[in-house]
Amino acid sequence: MSDFSERATRYAKAIEDEAEADDGATDDGAADAADAADADQAPALYPPPVVLQGLPVDDGDAVEADLLANPNAAMLFLKADKTSESATFAEAFVDHTVQFGQPYPAITHCEMWVGERAAQAGDDNHFSTYLGASGGATWTSGLADSRRFYGCAKAVREDITRRQARSSWSAIPIFSVSGSEKLRSECNRNHGTPYPSPFLLWQYPMSVWPLRAFSGLVDDRINAPAHCAALSARILRTGLPETYTLDHPSHWYGPSSLYLELATPVRMEEALALEQPTVRSNDEEDELNDLADILAQHSDEAVAEMRREDAHKALRQLALHVLRAGSRVDGTEVDQDNFREAQERYAWGLCRYTWKHRKGALP
Repeated sequence: MSDFSERATRYAKAIEDEAEADDGATDDGAADAADAADADQAPALYPPPVVLQGLPVDDGDAVEADLLANPNAAMLFLKADKTSESATFAEAFVDHTVQFGQPYPAITHCEMWVGERAAQAGDDNHFSTYLGASGGATWTSGLADSRRFYGCAKAVREDITRRQARSSWSAIPIFSVSGSEKLRSECNRNHGTPYPSPFLLWQYPMSVWPLRAFSGLVDDRINAPAHCAALSARILRTGLPETYTLDHPSHWYGPSSLYLELATPVRMEEALALEQPTVRSNDEEDELNDLADILAQHSDEAVAEMRREDAHKALRQLALHVLRAGSRVDGTEVDQDNFREAQERYAWGLCRYTWKHRKGALP
């Protein structure tokens, strides 16, 4: 498998080890893992943060950070690397199927990033299923290998450049009314969904021509076996049916094809028109861009010290950057370099929000 696929496999093993040790993942004390990404590799989406209904917010008193609901949501996509020389035949077959049977760009894994609920400081942000994890789909951000897996093991002690604010991940924002709440509920309904059988090559061939023509025959009911892309497509279409009407059955999608469908210029333009129908003043735009820069480019300590509401605004602004970069302007085609950079920067901001802001600058 690719280096990234091996990392995902190790991560699945960590899920099993953690479950055996403590009957499931916990949020305290992620281990100080070795670097998984260099600084130049390691490096949102919806109305501003909602405050828990009924709390006093107009009397001048600051609202506690963990009482703020985070309305941001996104799909995270992990880009592929070369196939490992030590891969078994089956592992190499699946890796080649995912990398070369799917359209460009080659993506080996995808998962949901969902904002935490108001007054629920222990909510995880990452939800997915992993090859080799017998416990099935789960919330995964509290596991020992998480900082390294999401590119946040290496400390950022000084401000970095925009070029360094990149990631091995790409992110596409998910905008929908009450989207994060609906997605979290749907993820919980799909908790424990098993990975497909290895005898079926984990159903990845169903995402590749010509077998994908029969993908509609595969069971797509809740908790039916599904790999990461099929499960994500199932959650999107059932959790947000009015917003995310996908063109194909859930099992038709591999990570790359799901990414391409969610990242079309039409989707970017429609979301941008709904989320930012009016032009902001220069001062407002500069203020939000400054917040985005703090989350994506400043030191870990600066990120950890952000006001929770400002961190939410920063995620939304990074998401809007993705929508703008992915939209056509005056009939011109999308600049794919700018679009890719915005996605990577947004992914880096999402992961830093979880690992440097919510969980602290130090592991």
